[in-house]
Amino acid sequence: MKLRMEAVKSNCCKTKSSSTSLRKTAGSRGSMSLLSTALLILLPKCPLCLTAYLSAAGLFIDIENEQLAPFLLHAKPLLGAVIIAMILLNQRGRRTYIALGVAVVAMVLLVVQTYFIPALLPDWIIYGAFFMAIWYNGNFRYFYRFIRSGKQQKPLQG
Repeated sequence: MKLRMEAVKSNCCKTKSSSTSLRKTAGSRGSMSLLSTALLILLPKCPLCLTAYLSAAGLFIDIENEQLAPFLLHAKPLLGAVIIAMILLNQRGRRTYIALGVAVVAMVLLVVQTYFIPALLPDWIIYGAFFMAIWYNGNFRYFYRFIRSGKQQKPLQG
């Protein structure tokens, strides 16, 4: 008993129909393309960067219950130390040292503000410095290239 198998024409498995043309969807050009590119540039791609960003986001959470849980006073300097450790572990050459310098200055300001002079600077400046240090060490270079590539394109002349 012989089985005979015949090929069936279908649109799957890389077969193309001559009557259909490839069309780009509205999302592949325009705003969706720009949005997906921006997200790829800005979002962290490695677990070390993600941990550092989450630690920096944790700095913005203000818990005013230090009387009930005294260890919460030390939470923000601990998060700052985690950020510095993640920058050190994510070694990227010269930009790591620049980011480390910014993070260490922010850490010193955070420790001084936490333990000695409470109203030294607004909190968002110190936390923003941590964010900038993480971003500079992680994917600032890609963002800078993206911005520069948009400025270097010559306009079409018709």
